[in-house]
Amino acid sequence: MRIIAANLTTLFWGIVYGEIIGYIGSALVQVPFSKTIAINVAIVGAIIAIFGVNLLKLVMKP
Repeated sequence: MRIIAANLTTLFWGIVYGEIIGYIGSALVQVPFSKTIAINVAIVGAIIAIFGVNLLKLVMKP
C-alpha cells in the first residue's frame, strides 16, 4: 500500500507541476493555454518518472 500511495502522490504532483509549467510556458511563448494538452503531457511525464524511479530502486536493491 505504501508503494501505491507514493506513486499516486508522485502522479498528483506531476500533474500539478505540469499545469503550472504549461501555463507559464504558454504565456512566455504567447500561445493559448490548452489545459488538456498540459495535463496529458504531465501525466505521461509523471508515469515515465515513476517507472524510472521504480526501475532504479529495483536495480540498486542490495
